[in-house]
This record gives sequence, structure tokens and C-alpha cells, in this order.
Amino acid sequence: METNDELKHLQLENKKLRREVKRLEKNTELLRIANEQAARTQAYIRKDSMRQAFYNDQLLKTSPYLLMLTNAELTTVMTSDVFFAYTDAFTKEMIERGVPLRDAMAAILAGDDLEKLLQKCEEAVQGMDVEPYLLRTFIDGEKTDWHITIKRMIDNNVNVGINILFVDMTEIVDAMERAEEADRAKSNFLANMSHEIRTPMNAISGMTEFILRDSSDEVAKRHATMIKSASKTLLAIINDILDFSKIESGKMELIEDTYQMASLINDVAVMTEIRLAKKPVKLKSEIDPDIPNLLIGDEVRLKQILINLLGNAVKFTNHGEITLKMGSEKVDDSQCRITVAVSDTGIGIRESDLGSIFSSFTQVDTKRNRSVEGTGLGLAISQRLIRMMGGTIQVESVYGKGTTFSFDILSRVESWERVGKIEERIHNVTETAFQVNFSAPDARILVVDDNEMNLDVVEGILAPYDIKIVRALSGAESMVKFSQQEFDIIFMDHMMPVMDGVEAMKKIRKMPGGKETAIIALTANALSGAAMEYKALGFQDFLAKPIEPQDMDRILRRYLPEEIIQPVDETALSSSKSAPETVVGMPAVASTEVAIDIEKGLKYCMGNKKFYRKMLKAFAQNEKIRDLETLFGAKDWDNYRIAVHSVKGNALTIGAVSISEHAKALEFAVKEDRIPYIEENHAAFLVEYRTIVEALRGGFYQDE
Repeated sequence: METNDELKHLQLENKKLRREVKRLEKNTELLRIANEQAARTQAYIRKDSMRQAFYNDQLLKTSPYLLMLTNAELTTVMTSDVFFAYTDAFTKEMIERGVPLRDAMAAILAGDDLEKLLQKCEEAVQGMDVEPYLLRTFIDGEKTDWHITIKRMIDNNVNVGINILFVDMTEIVDAMERAEEADRAKSNFLANMSHEIRTPMNAISGMTEFILRDSSDEVAKRHATMIKSASKTLLAIINDILDFSKIESGKMELIEDTYQMASLINDVAVMTEIRLAKKPVKLKSEIDPDIPNLLIGDEVRLKQILINLLGNAVKFTNHGEITLKMGSEKVDDSQCRITVAVSDTGIGIRESDLGSIFSSFTQVDTKRNRSVEGTGLGLAISQRLIRMMGGTIQVESVYGKGTTFSFDILSRVESWERVGKIEERIHNVTETAFQVNFSAPDARILVVDDNEMNLDVVEGILAPYDIKIVRALSGAESMVKFSQQEFDIIFMDHMMPVMDGVEAMKKIRKMPGGKETAIIALTANALSGAAMEYKALGFQDFLAKPIEPQDMDRILRRYLPEEIIQPVDETALSSSKSAPETVVGMPAVASTEVAIDIEKGLKYCMGNKKFYRKMLKAFAQNEKIRDLETLFGAKDWDNYRIAVHSVKGNALTIGAVSISEHAKALEFAVKEDRIPYIEENHAAFLVEYRTIVEALRGGFYQDE
């Protein structure tokens, strides 16, 4: 019985063992299969790793760029073969264990360039974003321009190192520099050619004026009139080319000053209406009365934009109307955005041509417009000027029905006084001269200028204030005068021979009382930023020549002691307003065809005809023709520049704009060392200068 039980038990155990053996055999097979799969996977991984290593190796061998990888300690890990073209000093070390980045890069960079790279690499390791940059190096005297990119490498949010990519941009940079040089050469050529053409054109225009003045032959006069008209058109084209070349070369500057919007609109409207005189076209104005009247900006360039747009409208509109619409939007307490639209009922522009309407030297629909004169630069110049003023320009047109140009500019505001009804405002602008409303009989002012006419101008402008004036004709004399008495303000001319205004100012500052005295620079070079430059030199402020009465009034109010300023009696002020000598509108002498803008000259003389005649006489009597001839013959360019600078300011004071501009061109030619330009234009300048002087001496400034 027991034997049977044991046998059954053994049989049961045997079955269990067989089942376990089968299970183990099955598991063994599974393990074998898994092992084989693992082996195959490992073989694939090894093969893939080898392939990836091969690819990485080939990438580093064949890459045209210098690529370097480092660990977080800035030790090299990998580098492209381009690196070894510069040095073989670290070949084995870099392959086996790496070298410090400083040592590796010393073969390519040195000094500040190397330190800058290492600093940027440190920043990248610390997690900072590093902007790519361009670096020029010289290796064995050979120039290379590198574009360098530095990026950090991250693994599981851990910064494990950086990669540095050097791309050789030498050819591209050289091509860009050649293109820029060619563009500069083109712009310089345009500028020089414009000046070269202007010289004979001035002679043609001047001789034509002589024919119109002196000839009694009506046929000759008629022909001369046509020549004059053609020369004006050609000069306008030359001016467009010159402006465009200035903008392209970066030499065009916006000269900001305070101006009246009403006056600007009036000038533009008058010029447009004159051009429309022989056309059945009406000019309409829609001016928002809320536009600020006193703005700060470049009035001349804004006027140029408006005249360009309105001039185009006049050219291409033969019937109907042209509309000038202006408005403004307040930006903040000191700025506004001026919006302008010029619409016409003219021939319009094809939709296919709208994309090229602002291109340089382009006139669209040339077959239809072949009789219209122009360079095709007006819109291109206007667009660029508008961009310089912080605005944009758009065009909308329906072919055959009309066109609308609209633009906006950002402008600073001097006063938020509204322009109001433009007709009333224009009347005030054109008829009212500046009036002095305070006096300072106890004030003492020293005026320093080497030109007596300039001294007369300042003294004349200060006369209504009853201020005591002391004059000095040189920097040295100003020091003597200052040592003899105290002054509330010193007006110091900048450009004077021997000792200029800056040197004289600095010497006076070292004298007793010099630091406390307000010294104001007088200059005819009132470019943008001049106030900051003169203050940096040590002046309290500056006045631009020709001196605007409003600017002088501002300076006096700012720098004279309050206790010596006395308000003018209202009765006296009212009387001075009605005095006939301060009424703007002095008529030109019809028989004297001289290039003088009387209205402009009167403005600088506070509307006083007597004072203006005095300035005309002073200009004629203090001419510098002989001095200019002597300095030109001696090639004494430094003093020649001072002389033409003086003519520039004096001429503009009397309204002789043309001679002032030509003197300015000669002055800047000396500053830029363009002696050939001076040699070619000096004679024509003297002819024009002498013509004006002789006309003035012939009686132009005599009392009526």
C-alpha cells in the first residue's frame, strides 16, 4: 500500500518535473531568441554609431566652415579640418584629449579680437544668448571677414558646452564694399556734375538778365525770356539731381527751426496758383483749423515735398481742380503728426505703373507724357525726405480720372496755438512785422564780429530794446573790452581770423567774471544739432545768422536779469505798430534786376525799411571782392573760407539768397578740400557778387 502511494507520488513529481523542464526549455528558447535579437540590435547600434561617427567625421573633414565644439570648461571636443589649415600645433592633442579654447583660437585671433570671442563664449556657457557678429582679421597680412555664431549645447536641460561657427564672408563683404563704393562714386559724380553744369547755367542766366535789363530790341528780349525760362527749368532739374545725390550719399540733413504753418501753406498755394494761371484748373484748400501754427522742423524740405506733389498735379491736370488737404493728430505734449493729401482730376496712373511711381529717374506712361518736363526724381526725393521726417507716403489713382498722394510726417510743436481760418492767419503772417514789447536800458551787451555789417545788424535789432551796445571787431579786442567793464551778455561770432570765437570765449571764461557772463555764439552754420555742439564748447546758447528778431527776443528774455527788463508802454507799442517805417512791403526798384528777396531781407530787419536800406548800403560799402581776389590768388584757403562765410551771412541778411548759397558752396568746398571746385567757380561767384554790389551802389538802397 505504501509502495503504491510512493509510486503515485513519484509519478506526480515526475510529471511536474517534465512540465518544469518544458517551461525551462521554452524560456531558454525565448532567452536565446532575445539574446540573438539583442546581439542584432547591438550590431545595428554599433554599425549606426560607426556610420554616424563616419558622417560626423566626413562633415568635419568636408565642411567649408570652421566649426569648433567645446565642453562646459571651454576645452575643445571636436573641430572641422578647416581649423588645421591655420595651424598644426595642436593636431594630436585636439584629436586625443582636446586643448583649452584660448590656446586653440590663438592661431586665428589675437589681442582684443581673441578676448572678445572668449568673453562671448563665457556668456554662452553661462546661459546667455549671444548675437552673431562680424569680425575682420589679418592673418599673415591677408584680410579675412568672419561671421561668428556662438550657441550653447544642452542635454537634459544641462549646458554641456558650446559650438562656435566661423563663416568666411570675405568675398561677400568685398562685394558689398565695392557696391557701396560704386554707389558713392555715382552719387559724387551726380553731385559734381550738378555743380559743374550749374556754373555755366548761372552765367547764361546772368547774361540773360543783362539782355532783359539793357536791350531795347523787343525780339532780343523775347528770345532772352525764352532762354531764361529754359535755364530755370534746367536749374530745377540740376537741383533735383543734386538733392537726390545728397540723400543717397547720406549728406542730406534736415535743418530744424521754428516756422509758421500758415506761412508755409500760403507760400505753397501762391506758387501753385501762379503755375495754374494759364490752365482752367482751380486750386482748393481744405486746411484743418486745429493744426498747430508754430512747429519745429525743416520748413524748406516740407515746402519742397508739397511743391513737388502740387507741381506734379499741375503738370498732369488740364481741367477740373487740385485739392490740398491738411490735418494733424496729437501724439504727445510736444509732438503731432501732420497729415497731407494732394488730389487732382488729372490723367491718372495705370495700376501696373503704381509699383514704380517712386523709382528714381522714372516717369511712367512716357508715351502719353513725353511733353512733360522733369527728371523723374521729384517723387523719389519726396519719399525719402518724408521717411527722414518719420512718415510714409501712399498713392491712389484711377487711370483717366485722377490721382491722390497722401503722406504724414512727425513734427515737434513749439506752440499749440491753432492755425485757425487760414485766410485770416495768412493775412497776419504777411502783413505783421515782429514787435518788441520790452526794453532794458540798464543792460550792457558786447557784440563781437570781424564784419562791421554784422555789428550793424545786431545793433539795429537791439535798438528798440534801448540796450547799451559795445562793439568789438576781433577776439583780442573783445578781451580788452571785457576787462574794462561788465556785460550781461556777449554775442560772439564764431568764425574770425587770428582768434576765432571759440578761443576768445575760452579766454574770457578765465578772466574775472567770465564764468558768470552769458556768451552766445553767432554763426551762419546753423545745422541740426548746432545748439548742443556750441553748448558742449562752452557757450550758453547760439544765434543763427541771419538773426531772426524772434530768436533775439528769446535770448534776451532768457539771459538778461529779470530786474532790468521793463515792459513797453502799450501806447508806445500801439504807435510803433502803426508807424509807416515798419510796414512790410517795400517795393523793388523796377529798373534794377538784382537777385534780392526784399521781403526776406525786411524780415531780418524787423520790417523796418530804414534799417533795411542801411543794411543794403552796408553790404555794398563793405564788399570783400578785393579781399577774395587776393586770398584766391595767394591760395590762402583758410582765410578765403572765412571771407566767403562772411559774405554768406551778410547776403542772406539783405535777402540776396542766390549769392549766399554760392558763398556757402565755396565755404564747404574749402572745408572738404575740393579746391578744383573753388578754382572753377570763384570767377562766376565774383561776377554775381560784383553785379549785386554795383546795383546797390547805383541807388537801389536810396530813400524813396
